[in-house]
Amino acid sequence: MADNQEHLYFLNSLYRDTILPQILGQDTEQILYWAGKHVSRKYDLSNVAELPEFFDMAEFGKLEILKERKRSAAFELSGQVVQDRIASGSDEFSLECGIIAECIERQNGNPTEAAASVNEKKQTVEITVQTD
Repeated sequence: MADNQEHLYFLNSLYRDTILPQILGQDTEQILYWAGKHVSRKYDLSNVAELPEFFDMAEFGKLEILKERKRSAAFELSGQVVQDRIASGSDEFSLECGIIAECIERQNGNPTEAAASVNEKKQTVEITVQTD
């Protein structure tokens, strides 16, 4: 099983961190954010409680809800996949941000944006969400 997970991680990393940025260039972040919103709609993610399981299945890492308020939320993304991406120099997590933003927007019906910041010391990513 570990070999299969390593293989999947390699393929995901190859596409996500090598090929897509080469194709998309300076628009990578915006396009992946939009793609994340599309993924959220395609998989009918409209409840925040569904996100941790989805992130686990997609092998994006372990997603934990840190705070949830009426107009904002904070999430932490962690795990080996996240550590490996950070170690390889990848600080691009806009796909994940788009998925979360769209899910929350569908849940509450208000425009929602999300942004990621890498915590290199903890080897985690904090995703902050703001709703209008």
